[in-house]
Amino acid sequence: MKALKIAGIIILIILILATVVSVFLPSSIHAERSMFINRPAAQVFNQVNHLKTWKKWSYWDSIDPKMQSTYEGPEAGVGAIHKWRSTDELAGAGTLTITESMPNEKIVTTLNFEGMGISTGGWRFAAGDSGTNVTTYMDIDLPFFGRIFPGLVFEKMLNDDFDKTLNGLKKHCENLPLAEEKEWEISVMESNALKIMSIKITCKPSEIGMQLGESYGKIGEAMMKQGLKQSGPVLAVYESFSADKVVMEPAIPVDKSGKSDGNIIARELPSVQVMKLDFYGDYIDTEKAHIFMDEWARKQGKTIAGNPWEEYVTDPMVEKDTTKWLTRIYYPIQ
Repeated sequence: MKALKIAGIIILIILILATVVSVFLPSSIHAERSMFINRPAAQVFNQVNHLKTWKKWSYWDSIDPKMQSTYEGPEAGVGAIHKWRSTDELAGAGTLTITESMPNEKIVTTLNFEGMGISTGGWRFAAGDSGTNVTTYMDIDLPFFGRIFPGLVFEKMLNDDFDKTLNGLKKHCENLPLAEEKEWEISVMESNALKIMSIKITCKPSEIGMQLGESYGKIGEAMMKQGLKQSGPVLAVYESFSADKVVMEPAIPVDKSGKSDGNIIARELPSVQVMKLDFYGDYIDTEKAHIFMDEWARKQGKTIAGNPWEEYVTDPMVEKDTTKWLTRIYYPIQ
C-alpha cells in the first residue's frame, strides 16, 4: 500500500509539473523552410499543384514505397485530394487537400493526419530573375499536454522534413526541360463571327468538366428542337475565374440563328481582334497557357479587351491520349 501511495504521489507531481510547464509553452507551432530553385515560378508551381507528381520529389511520399495512395477531385488545384495509408509509423495515414491555389504565387493545403487532427500548410512562390524562391510551411495547433511532447521536438522534425522535400523538389525541377512553353506560338488575327447556342453557369473550379458535359447535353437538346446543326468545335467563354468560383458560358456554334429558350441563350460571338494559342495537353494544364498569354500580352503592349474563350477541338471520348488534345485559346485584344 505504501508503494502504491508513493507511486500515486509521483504521478501527481509529474502531472502538476506537466501542467505548469504546458501553461508557459505555445499552443501552436509554425514550421517554415525556404529554398531557391533555378526554374521559372510557373514550372515549379505546376509540380506542387499536381498532387500525383509529389511521388517524384516529396520526402513524405517516399518514406514507404508500398504506401497505398488514392486521388480524388481534379488533377490539380483547388479540390485535389491525396489519401494515403501506410504500415510505416512515420508515414501513417491521412488526407491532404488543396484548398487554395493562386497560379505561380501560393498554394494552401489542409492536412488531416490520422491521430493528430487537422493542420494547415502550404507553399509560396516568389519569382526572381534566375529562378524561384520556394517556401513551404505548416501551422499546427497542439493539445494542452501535447505542448511538451511532441510540441518541443515537432518543429525541428518538420523543418528537417521540409529541407528534404525542398531538396527533392529542387533536384526534380532542375532536371526538367527549362522551357515547357518553347513550342507555344501566339497569333494575332481577326476571329470568325459565330452564331452560338449557350448557357450561363456558375460553379467551383473542380466542377468545370462535369458542368461542361451537362451544359453541352442541354444545348444539344435545344438545337434538335430547333433543327440546328453544329458548325464547329464546342467552346466555353470564361467571364471570371477565382479559387472558389467560375462564371462561364458553355456554347455550341450552329449553322443558323437560333432562338433563346429558357436558360438556353441564342446569340452571336462577334468577330474581334484576338490573340490565339493552340494548346496540346490535358484540360487541367491550360492554366499555364493562360498565364503565358497574359504575360505575352503585357510584353507586347497589348490590352486584353474582353472575356477569353476556349475551343475544344479534340473529342476526348475518341482520342484517349491527352497529349493530343487540342484546345484553341482566344483573348480579345485592343
